[in-house]
Amino acid sequence: MGASPSILDPRSIILLAGVMGVMMALVVFFMQRSYPRTIQGLGDWAKAPLVAFVSTMLFAARGYFPDFLTIVVANFVLYQACILYYAGSQKFLFGRSDTRSWTVLNCVLTAALFWFGIVKPDFEMRLLFVTLAVAALFFRHAQLYMRHAGEVFGKRLMTGLLLAQALVAALRFVSVVAGMAGNGLMEGSWIQSIYISMYSFTVLLLSIAVILMATDRVHTEFEYLATRDPLTGALNRRAVLEASERAFSSGERGGALLMVDLDHFKDINDRFGHQMGDAVLREAVRRMQRAIGDKGVLGRYGGEEFVVLLPEAGQSEAMAIAARLRHAIGEPFPADSSMAVVGSMAVSIGVAAGASSAGGSSIDDMLALADAALYRAKAMGRDRVIAAA
Repeated sequence: MGASPSILDPRSIILLAGVMGVMMALVVFFMQRSYPRTIQGLGDWAKAPLVAFVSTMLFAARGYFPDFLTIVVANFVLYQACILYYAGSQKFLFGRSDTRSWTVLNCVLTAALFWFGIVKPDFEMRLLFVTLAVAALFFRHAQLYMRHAGEVFGKRLMTGLLLAQALVAALRFVSVVAGMAGNGLMEGSWIQSIYISMYSFTVLLLSIAVILMATDRVHTEFEYLATRDPLTGALNRRAVLEASERAFSSGERGGALLMVDLDHFKDINDRFGHQMGDAVLREAVRRMQRAIGDKGVLGRYGGEEFVVLLPEAGQSEAMAIAARLRHAIGEPFPADSSMAVVGSMAVSIGVAAGASSAGGSSIDDMLALADAALYRAKAMGRDRVIAAA
């Protein structure tokens, strides 16, 4: 088994990986400062290459520093960097992380490396433990993205990189079992160079995948914010009208529109203040969304007035949903709620279905019909549902 060319010298590859990791850590760190706090995981992803850099410096010092530092501590720090990458992915995908079991595994691995590195030196046994632990962690990491990959290129890239690293570590494990372990970390054999080179490229490309995923998440959040009412989280007026226009210009006669107005909302603001009024609006939206379910979409039309688009509902179903919505809104606030002093809410609802519009079902027609029905509901004493004539 011949030595590799000098360009693949393991020590040089390790040092290069460390430098690339530091550069990408700086990129992710400054990116984190300018991105919304809702995008979690960037902090761990920025720390991971820096922690890995410490380990690469220790590995590169093999033969110059004590074995305890360059074997035991170096591997412990490197595996902890891999755990940080994993924690970052957990936070990015789920908003929280739990890496306790992997940290325990790292401690077990460290004990084994101490025994086979200091007490009874055995490179083959060390390599078996390390490659098995690395393959397990990277494969488990890849599984997170395999379940949440979607169509985002960054996530697909991350999945491929993690699986590739797990595969290379597993193959290195197999090579050790087959008697191809070699004589040490710095041996310039082709299999050792491939194993170390794969790690070096993974450090660089993982950071690129992180940047792609975070950028896509920023775009998604900006698109979400552009269509949402900042107070209630319902669709804003522009978004709900665009959705309604698409629904009623499709040529199908199905579909209904509800105009919903909170009765006497001005009195709530005057008696209890605008903060209480805002809380009541948010609670009203939560109740309406529960009542509507997946049957339609809710948007804030203005002030205390809302529009509900029911794309596939006929008049009878629209009236039933409106009645359910009115009942949900009218339930008294719990006694332990900060809104209990308000007592309860009531709404007036105007319903316009496609079949109600003999002259066509454009969005303007539907809005006019629903608004007229809402006006009638208010004129008749409020707290009721009225269908368009």
